[in-house]
Amino acid sequence: MRQAHGDLDEIEPRLDDFPGEAEPPRPPRALRVAKRAVVVVCPAVVLVHLVLVFLYVAPSNPISQRLNGPIQAWVSPYFEQNWLLFAPNPESNKTKIFARTGWTTPAGDHATSDWFDISAVDKADTRHNPFPSHTTQNMLRRSWSAYQSSHPGGDDSNTPWALLRAKYLRNLAVQRVAPHSPHPFQVVQVKVVTQPIPPPGGTTDQSDANEPYTRVLPWWNVAPDGN
Repeated sequence: MRQAHGDLDEIEPRLDDFPGEAEPPRPPRALRVAKRAVVVVCPAVVLVHLVLVFLYVAPSNPISQRLNGPIQAWVSPYFEQNWLLFAPNPESNKTKIFARTGWTTPAGDHATSDWFDISAVDKADTRHNPFPSHTTQNMLRRSWSAYQSSHPGGDDSNTPWALLRAKYLRNLAVQRVAPHSPHPFQVVQVKVVTQPIPPPGGTTDQSDANEPYTRVLPWWNVAPDGN
């Protein structure tokens, strides 16, 4: 019996015969470094974002004045802050934006198209549309407002910001007029007609204050790619 018992002991399973749960392999070093970098960079970006947005909406101060360039570059156009949702500012003018193109004929003469109302195209796409696009509602109008603010005394782009706004308006004009132009063109020109909206009730006299104002911009060259 002792011998039999010994045989049973020999065949009795031992814990060593069943290895425990294997330790999971460690991720590669590069992956660990990438995770640590994300943990460090993400809070830093959020902190910088909050600081720049705070300086953008805060009253003007020496810090915001010194960092005006980085603040504007970070906030505009994706993080722009304003109070229009709570205090909308209705338009005080009716603005019509026209564009015309110029090209060189095979005979070497210079030809010019008629003025084309590019703002009317956006208005047609917006009117009676239950889900109007932000592009057709505001892009062209706001590009003109930005051009006005960056070119208050003329049409010379004396700063990089003004040059950027001029290119933006030019590119929009090219984009809007190109589908309606029968010819390839090398130059484009923009004309803006502003009609003041009189206040309700006719409280002011219908004098020169309500006369439309026309501003014709210089010719802009257009690259072969349309920009």
